[in-house]
Order: sequence, then C-alpha cells, then structure tokens
Amino acid sequence: MNKDKFSQSLDNINVPVEKLMAREKAAMFQGKKKRKVRIATKRSILVACGLCLSLLGSGFVSTDMAEALSNIPLLEPIYKDFRDIAADKIEHDQFATLIDKQDSLNGLTMTVKEAAYDGSRLMVSIAYTGEEDLSMEEEMVGFNYVTINGQPVKPAIGSTTSRDINSKTIIEHHQFTFSNYDEYGDEIEIAVHGEDLFGYEGEWTVAFPLEKVAGDITVFDPNVKTELVDDTYLLTADKVTFSPLSTRIDLTIDYPTEMDENDTWPYFEFSVVDDTGRVYDKLKLQAGMTGNYGHHMVLTLPPMDTIPKSFTLKPSLTNSEGVSEEIKELKLIVTLDKK
Repeated sequence: MNKDKFSQSLDNINVPVEKLMAREKAAMFQGKKKRKVRIATKRSILVACGLCLSLLGSGFVSTDMAEALSNIPLLEPIYKDFRDIAADKIEHDQFATLIDKQDSLNGLTMTVKEAAYDGSRLMVSIAYTGEEDLSMEEEMVGFNYVTINGQPVKPAIGSTTSRDINSKTIIEHHQFTFSNYDEYGDEIEIAVHGEDLFGYEGEWTVAFPLEKVAGDITVFDPNVKTELVDDTYLLTADKVTFSPLSTRIDLTIDYPTEMDENDTWPYFEFSVVDDTGRVYDKLKLQAGMTGNYGHHMVLTLPPMDTIPKSFTLKPSLTNSEGVSEEIKELKLIVTLDKK
C-alpha cells in the first residue's frame, strides 16, 4: 500500500474517539477545579511542556555526534510525520524554517531541526541523539519547555508528540496555538530548554530568532450569537482568522455566574462544517481555552487556500455517562462576509 492510500485508510478508520476522549476529559476535568484553565491537546507521556524564564548558554558538539546527527532519517517536513494540521501547507509552500542548531552535553545532543510561526501558531521540531541508548522510563525522561522572548508560553492549545527513530534517537514535535492572534509580533526569539533528559544529566538550551512566515492574513469579525431557550448559555463567534498555518475561530462562552463560583462551568467540544459540507473534527480540529474559566475558547482548523462562505459550529457536552451529546439549540452559523 502506498503512502497516500495508507493515509487515506487511516482517515477512514471508525475509531470511537468521542468515547475515548470523554473518559480522558472526565479525568482531566477534575484537575481543572479551583484554578484557571490551560487546556492542552493530547500530551506525550514522554516529555511535558514546562515554563521557565532563564536562558542558558549553548555547549559544543563533538565530531562523532555531529556525524551521527547528520544521518538521522527525518521526513521532509517533520510535521507531516506527526500529522500536524498544517503539514500539507508547510510542505507545499515550504513554510518550515531550517534551524539545525544544537547543544551537546554529557553524551546527549539536542538539535532544533525546523520551526514555523505565523502569529497564531508556533511549531518546533527537535531531535535528541545520545552516545548510548535513550531511556524511555518515565522517571528518567526529564522535561523540556519552550520560551518566547524569554517569557513563559501561555497558549490556548499546546502539545508535544514524539517518536523514536532508533534506540539512540528521538524526534519530537511541539505545537502551540496562542491565546491571542499576533500577540508576539513579526519576529520572536525562541529558546528550547531541556533538563535531565532520557537518563542523561544536565541542562540543554537552543536559542534562535524566528520570523513570521510570509502569507496572506484575512480576519473577519462576525460577532454572531446564539443561545439556548432557557438562557443558560450564550455562544458568540468573535473573530475568524485565516493565516498561513491555521484557520482560527475565537469564541466567547457566557454562562450563569454561579458556574464560576462552584466550578461547574462547561467545557464544550465542537465540530465545524463549512458551506461545502466539509467536516472538521477529530484530527482536523484542535480546541483550547485561555485562562478565564472557559469564557474564551479557541478552535484551530487546518489552513485554507480558499475562504469558505460560512462555518457552522456544532457544540456538544459530555453527559454523566461519558457520551458526547450535541446541543442543537447552540448551533451557530458564522457567515464570512468580506465586506
């Protein structure tokens, strides 16, 4: 089976994603009580994103290590291997910036391979290569994190996924959707940090500048609303942003004040349908919240060359049995009028 047919067959597999995610979300929801939200998409058990203000100096890379790194069989682009929502666009328009900057210490080298940034999203791919095998045991993997302009990243959506190339090499993909579009400007300073990674002790840092990819930005302010008949919820589509690496929908969700006070505020899941009937859900849609108890929600769809005439947003909530139920009264039609 060729690669295209294999990818198509994956898309056609009927996986009970809703039930699996409902169980995961029920557990996650308990951890959200008594604090503001930082919703993340599926996180790798291997490495967790952290926050840090410090910047460390880069080390050196041995000749043997440099030779080993040059032979890492990476896909072009790496993002396609992780099925990032912008992978096709990155490959077609060559949006990934080659970084190839590294830090080596105590037999482990951390190399930032590629990065891409469009004002709404940031993606960074990293390779870890050890002189000895890399430990995959949970207590040995350590942690890493990304800073922007020396400050913590506080995204609406953030995730880390990884795969091993061989026993001595791991490839990792970080992606962030920011809380607000263009909050960092056209040029940013990125730093990737690692501490005590995969059984190797030490601290690693790779810092580099990154410019926003060139491409059209189109913004709509529909300010369209809908609400349930009993006035429990109010859903507003505030802004729709089309950028090179994503299609972004910013939503405001209003609900009774007592839900803030007793931490029973809703976490909606969404599917989105465009005017041609194309559905965006599961792997074609990411959702997250900013830190205000679920009032500001961000939906991230793949980038689009052709702007649709409208989106229909279909919210749902998970019931007590862990099954996701669509709330038809909250269905919201967002017309994208260029005027």
